[in-house]
Amino acid sequence: MLFTIQTYLEEYLNNRNCIDSDGYAVRLANIYFYDRSSTDSPQFFNKVGRIKTVLFVNNNIGNRKGFEKTLINRLDKRFKKKFNQNEIVFPGGTDIERLRIQRLPKITINALLNEFKSAIESRSIDAFWISRTQGNLRQRPEKIAQSLFALFTKGALMNRSGIVLREIYSGIGFVDIGIIFSTILHLVEIKILTSEFTGPNQLEQYMKTENRCEGSLLVFDSLMPDIKLQLPSVLSTEAGIIKIYQVDINPRPPSSL
Repeated sequence: MLFTIQTYLEEYLNNRNCIDSDGYAVRLANIYFYDRSSTDSPQFFNKVGRIKTVLFVNNNIGNRKGFEKTLINRLDKRFKKKFNQNEIVFPGGTDIERLRIQRLPKITINALLNEFKSAIESRSIDAFWISRTQGNLRQRPEKIAQSLFALFTKGALMNRSGIVLREIYSGIGFVDIGIIFSTILHLVEIKILTSEFTGPNQLEQYMKTENRCEGSLLVFDSLMPDIKLQLPSVLSTEAGIIKIYQVDINPRPPSSL
């Protein structure tokens, strides 16, 4: 849902011939996704109005409040009903993970991804499968992983600062997910492991392009239990360190242990 909202706003601004040079659409999408269902309208509009941006100056938009009211009304018509129907809840909720994260003096990408890995393995495996016993994954499992990550961060980062971006343009490719904590961009690449292990080379290139010395690789392991690969937790590359988070979405059934 978060990434759908981002895309909708980007396309709307583009159709209005607005140049969004500082990611206003992304920031508005994050505020809408995280706060719209839990914040009354005056408070929500005040929060939207505090987004720092040059969008309105660069595009000669004099009535910012009117423009933003139109944007929010369009978003409400398209997405708010889905919030009210509870269609964007992480399976089983995120209360446990949010409590652990809230206790941290500082949120780190490592803590967030480890909590996400734990939440997926404990209660979200079925989201990836048509039939796990037959090895039949759902279509576009990487998109499912992206959506689950957005839902997870919505709950786990409640009342904490953080911005989630979808498919960041980098060089001649796109990083799956970017997360900003305290102005620092963290690169997260998602891979579904169905045969050979891939992903580090691609992420390394993004790290070079974005001048980042660390990246995170989320590997959703769909291999059968008997042929699991033991992936390293850390890889050293020319660009820097890649941390690998191996998420087991095809574990051995307890009855077979």
